[in-house]
Amino acid sequence: MSATRIPAKLISIFGCLAGLVLMSGSFAAGSAQRVVTCPYLKSGLQFDVPAKFGDMPAIDFDYPAKASQFSLRDGNLLLVAMDESEPSRVRIVISAQLNKTRGTYDGQILVDMGGNQMQLYNGSVHCKVASGAATH
Repeated sequence: MSATRIPAKLISIFGCLAGLVLMSGSFAAGSAQRVVTCPYLKSGLQFDVPAKFGDMPAIDFDYPAKASQFSLRDGNLLLVAMDESEPSRVRIVISAQLNKTRGTYDGQILVDMGGNQMQLYNGSVHCKVASGAATH
């Protein structure tokens, strides 16, 4: 009665593949959600960076708003969010560039905090990107 032997090369290949699978799972579990925090006036805006490139972040704002443009790459942060019930009405615009010295994205923010009438705030903003989950 002879036992079938698995060649040593196959064992090493299976070992490497199993190691890669285990490593990829630990990286996915260990990677934390990135959160953008942009203080302005006495309040601020905080939202999670989408995990998938091209997806839009969920925005928690005084009025229901939906992101229509979002980019966080190449040292630039861009967010444009529109009113959910009136999609032609801009609610939030952030345009900022990475300040490597401070570790913040510095630029401009425009928000419409008004109900039936526009109530605009336009000023400077210093956004931080950190690991964690946004607290809405």
